Amino acid sequence: MSDTPPIRVAFQGELGAFSEEAIQQLWPGGAEPLPHRDFGDVVRAVQSGTAERGVLPIENTIVGALAAAHDALAASEGLHVVAETVVNVHHCLLGPPGSTFEGVKMVLSHPAALAQCGAFFARNPRLELHPVYDTGGAAFDVANVADPDIATIASRGAASRYKLSILMPDIEDRADNQTRFLVISRSPVVLPMGTPARTTLLFSHADRPGALLSVLEPLARHGVDIHRLETRPTGEPWSYRFFLEFDHAFGEPIFETVFAEMTAAARAMRRLGTYPRWNPGRRGSIGWHSGSIPSIE
Repeated sequence: MSDTPPIRVAFQGELGAFSEEAIQQLWPGGAEPLPHRDFGDVVRAVQSGTAERGVLPIENTIVGALAAAHDALAASEGLHVVAETVVNVHHCLLGPPGSTFEGVKMVLSHPAALAQCGAFFARNPRLELHPVYDTGGAAFDVANVADPDIATIASRGAASRYKLSILMPDIEDRADNQTRFLVISRSPVVLPMGTPARTTLLFSHADRPGALLSVLEPLARHGVDIHRLETRPTGEPWSYRFFLEFDHAFGEPIFETVFAEMTAAARAMRRLGTYPRWNPGRRGSIGWHSGSIPSIE
């Protein structure tokens, strides 16, 4: 048995949140999950060394980009994105033991979880929705209050952890609902040459016609596939920053050429990280592409 302590991983929410499931997927050998109130706290925990890694849910297949996680990532100076994983998200309506679906009047959960179950709530307009900061925390509160009128939306794992009854299983709008998570670290990951990789950039451009096109044009000219492009306000009036992800093989020379040309065209450019690319063809596990898998320990 190894005497090495488990890696400490910060996440937003309480134990039983879907972020804890992401941690279990990423470190199947065990990790110490460290709950935090918000995404900014997760970033600060990694920056300070309280945690070796942090996990941020960055997008969901139903509700799209998670704005607060993007803003926290933009504030993660000195940190690097080193991995990604995807969690299959199945929401259940949970209540205290002895409660029934017919008796529930109020439902607590994270706004994103509530949004992912819109059709269920449209069919049950009698239910009063109360957004809270986390699914795991909502499950904890429902268990402590033990009021049969109050339920939560959370995972089966949360039901087991907090000894809640599953009143209605799998109420998400789509059975293939998934959330993608990024891992942040104080040090970048080193990949074997040729590893299918993804790079995340953060940039802004000059306020002039064609400026955004100038930044993106090197990608098209060199045949690089853009995976995702998101826009967030900088905080200054009518000023925006862009998160861009593109796929490539690690170490291919064209990457540095493209990055240099994009940087020259941008007003500001930051490489948030280059990391192994998730393989969407393999669900329910880490899902890396086949081949040599770098350690994220």
